[in-house]
Amino acid sequence: MEFRIVTKPGFDVIGYAIRTRIADGQNHRDIPAFWQGYKKEKLDETLYEQAISTAEYGICDNFDMETGEFSYIIGVEAREGAEAPEGTVRCHYPEQTYAVFTIPKSTPQQFSDSIQRTWGFIMEEWLPHAPYVHGGTAEFEYYDERCWPDRNELLEMDIYIPIQPKIEEA
Repeated sequence: MEFRIVTKPGFDVIGYAIRTRIADGQNHRDIPAFWQGYKKEKLDETLYEQAISTAEYGICDNFDMETGEFSYIIGVEAREGAEAPEGTVRCHYPEQTYAVFTIPKSTPQQFSDSIQRTWGFIMEEWLPHAPYVHGGTAEFEYYDERCWPDRNELLEMDIYIPIQPKIEEA
């Protein structure tokens, strides 16, 4: 799977958050259900007023390595001076270098599975053999017009993994 290296300037996100865990694949159930509820309740509409675009982020943040728990935030990049609506969180992410993977194009029915397979490839196959280590900061999914089913037959999105060069021991 191909990737590109980008340095993304710092940005702010306003969004809705849940806490989930990796154990027993709980995150693979919680996150898709969170997205379904987010779309069904039209929570995106409350965020767009504060956003610089209609692109959305799915951010994995605040990892607890002992418990395997982390926060997952669905949000938008906040415009300057934006106010976080009640029930949302606002987070700042500093400039960071990322490896960016675009998931294989998939049907709307296979979109979630394609995202999860790409995450699996990144974490289980690519990262252990890459000349990089995880940067230790938030990783995220970037959803733009390429994943809108009313405009595309096949959907795609990007996964951003924070990286640092691997230092080889002498």
